[in-house]
Amino acid sequence: MVRVAQMKDIRLGIPTLVLLLSVVGAASFAAGRAVSTESAPPPAPAPASLAPAPAEPDTEDPNDLPPGHPPTSDMNGADLPAGHPPIGSMNEPFAAADPTAPEQGSLQFTAPPRWQLVPNASSMRLATYRVPRAAGDAADPELSITQAGGSVDANAERWIGQFGPAGQSSAKRTTRKVGPLEVVVVEVQGTYSGAMGEAGAAQSAWALLGAIVSTPGMPHFFKLTGPAKSVLAARGEFDAMIGTLVVR
Repeated sequence: MVRVAQMKDIRLGIPTLVLLLSVVGAASFAAGRAVSTESAPPPAPAPASLAPAPAEPDTEDPNDLPPGHPPTSDMNGADLPAGHPPIGSMNEPFAAADPTAPEQGSLQFTAPPRWQLVPNASSMRLATYRVPRAAGDAADPELSITQAGGSVDANAERWIGQFGPAGQSSAKRTTRKVGPLEVVVVEVQGTYSGAMGEAGAAQSAWALLGAIVSTPGMPHFFKLTGPAKSVLAARGEFDAMIGTLVVR
């Protein structure tokens, strides 16, 4: 016969129970810490770097030049060679050409004070002057200044051919020297068909006084046309102006 011993009632006081629970909890925490420490691998060491530390970023724009500083590169961003003159901005306006202003390699002259510089009627012209008319004439003569190709003789014949037969037969050509420049002067009077009036008819009693200046490259043309009386009255001023021609 098997005898089963009966368990006696175990009664614990509150202080004893608290002490017992504290011991059990401490033992469990120690056991868990031991397990966790044994199962987790140690962290791998960080690799050493041989590269230098990156420099601080440069926030200054090398192209941010002070106001008025000349550019140091061309329009494509390439650096200019040493001693190269600065390239101006594309936004800068072009200056209008002044035929009497000094310019390297340009033809210069002095126009009579009473002649008025006016806008060019054609893009082919370098300058245009309005000459005050003589008393009794209905229009002011006009002086046009151009530069074009072709021989001196061909251009002189073209001017003479702008008049009728009577004017062509009485036309004059003379040559003068102004410094190193050779100037051919053409004089024609008669019915002029080179420039039509408002009614589209040729101008009668008209005159042409022209000078063809043999300048380097292409010749320059000074062509004064208008009523014959007014053109002849301006002859002295025209000759004086041609006498001031100089190439600089």
